[in-house]
Amino acid sequence: METKREAPILRVSGNKVEGAIDEIASELPVRLVLNDEPLVTLLCTPAELEELAVGFLLSEGLLRDKASIKKLEVDERDAVVRIELTGLPPDFSRMFEKRTISSGCGKGVTFTNYRMDTDKRIQVEGRIISLDAIRKLLAEFRTISKLYLETGGVHSAALSDGDSILFFSEDIGRHNAVDKLIGKAFLRSVPVANKILLTSGRVTSEIVTKSGRNRFPILISRAAPSCMAVSYAEDMGITLVGFARGERMNIYTWPNRIKLD
Repeated sequence: METKREAPILRVSGNKVEGAIDEIASELPVRLVLNDEPLVTLLCTPAELEELAVGFLLSEGLLRDKASIKKLEVDERDAVVRIELTGLPPDFSRMFEKRTISSGCGKGVTFTNYRMDTDKRIQVEGRIISLDAIRKLLAEFRTISKLYLETGGVHSAALSDGDSILFFSEDIGRHNAVDKLIGKAFLRSVPVANKILLTSGRVTSEIVTKSGRNRFPILISRAAPSCMAVSYAEDMGITLVGFARGERMNIYTWPNRIKLD
């Protein structure tokens, strides 16, 4: 599947108008079918679809371990990802009754939001990262997305151990980019607990919930957080950093994980 397409445009610069060919990011509705039942349709960049499906299910709390996956296949012709799982939560069927339209691109859907009774706080001790290390990661992160450089139309997410970027994903939707990253690490048996999540998009409550459920202690974004994101990060024990660009950044919660001197 193509991740970009060409489109004829009129390019305007001052008083100059000329015809040109522009590269634009692909967008495709992909259906996720769980145990032969339609679950959700995700508007996404048509790449890493297995990773997207797995990451989405992990973030929604429907997938717990790799042994639960009995089948995972992508039908590119019909734009469908089919997955069969065992060990679904007892209240699985009721999750379909409460869909929340998220603040993500393309009116994303989530079945569950942060729940204090089930989403446990991450221990506030643990990984310490310096400001210089964050700046180094951001410098690499900013230039790693070839599709963004070509189209300007996608978000990025990256997994880091604090020293380098281990995995990277991109999508027209910031939620999808994070889910692809989580699914990629899961399918390759790389634990994300105690790792660092970097994202190019604004941080809303859903992004923080995905981070907490997958046990990321540090979440860093080049963009702004919402008030609910800050509140959730505080409750879940996540160090939230926003507006991380160049020499500047804002630390909103749990600054104890960042070496400030």
